[in-house]
Amino acid sequence: MRIPFLSLLPFLLVATPVLAQTPDKPVADKPVAEKPAKDGKAAAVDFEKQIWPILEKSCIECHSTAAPGPDGKTKKPKGGVVLDSKDGITTSKKGKLIAAKKPDDSLLFTSISLPADDDDRMPPKKKGAPLPQDQQDLIKKWIEEGGSFGSWTGKKADDKAKDAPKGKEAEAGGDKGKDKPADKPKEKEKEAPHVRLQKGLQPLPAATLATFANGPFLVQSLGDGSPLLRVGCAGRSDEVDDTALRTLAPIASHVAELELARSRVSDAACETIAAMPRLLRVDLRQTQVGDTGVAKLAACKELRDVNLFGTKTGDYAMAALGGLKALQNLYVWQTEVSAGAVVRLREQVPGARVVFAAELPEPMAEGAGGARRRAQK
Repeated sequence: MRIPFLSLLPFLLVATPVLAQTPDKPVADKPVAEKPAKDGKAAAVDFEKQIWPILEKSCIECHSTAAPGPDGKTKKPKGGVVLDSKDGITTSKKGKLIAAKKPDDSLLFTSISLPADDDDRMPPKKKGAPLPQDQQDLIKKWIEEGGSFGSWTGKKADDKAKDAPKGKEAEAGGDKGKDKPADKPKEKEKEAPHVRLQKGLQPLPAATLATFANGPFLVQSLGDGSPLLRVGCAGRSDEVDDTALRTLAPIASHVAELELARSRVSDAACETIAAMPRLLRVDLRQTQVGDTGVAKLAACKELRDVNLFGTKTGDYAMAALGGLKALQNLYVWQTEVSAGAVVRLREQVPGARVVFAAELPEPMAEGAGGARRRAQK
């Protein structure tokens, strides 16, 4: 018996698979991988552009340089930890905030990576949630790469003071002439010291810098193509003594930052340092340098920051440093410097910040519990 074709049509429409139409647009490609830097390596973390914004948003409210508050009282950083300047970060907690290339030994990283319910976690629970994982990873990567600050130095104590309310003077008003002196420092601030010092200074020949490639010193530009140099010996401090430091003589005119912490230098090394006319910062922490050597640093008239923590420095050296009128930060705790010498220096250099005692953390009963919990994990 013949079945009419029309009676089969519904069955055919159901049983016959419908062919997918070819899309008008091609299928999207897979996500393109991030391009590496020209040398094949990922770009290094930029502290000023990537790390500082994190600290500024989440940490500075409690960890900024001591300065007068709206009520006129000095607001001190919590736990003595200062995060709004390079010097604060590198010296707070006796320099243990950052351990170059060792994030697990760096308090800055370990405190932000603790569990959310840990009493020692930063930011504290009462201040908000933990930092996002991507920000924690970025800080960790920055430390793994060596914790370089580039040209960033942060805000100094005297800068903070300028931002503070003027008190009675501000309330009095009426005398417009009083505003004029305040404008002069602002004009000077437009030109940072390193900008002024590098004017007319020609970069050193590449061949000269190449001589330090295999030595104990890490010699690099301050950044942005500056002819000024940052010299350090991190990781090889045991190889740096007075003799090794003399090898820096050919580049002495270009050194702006010198980091010799925990090296084997003594007073004799300061003769080489004294021949660095553009030196802005010197770190001599826990070295054998004493009064005789430190007194020679008075020849470095551009010095802003001097770290003498744990050295043999005494009152004689303090008297000599009184001639450094540009001095901003001086660290002399765990030295033989007396309180009287500190007072006299502050009179000689008004506005200079002299750290005479260790900036110990505030008493935290809860902190001990947090430490015990970490030990048990």
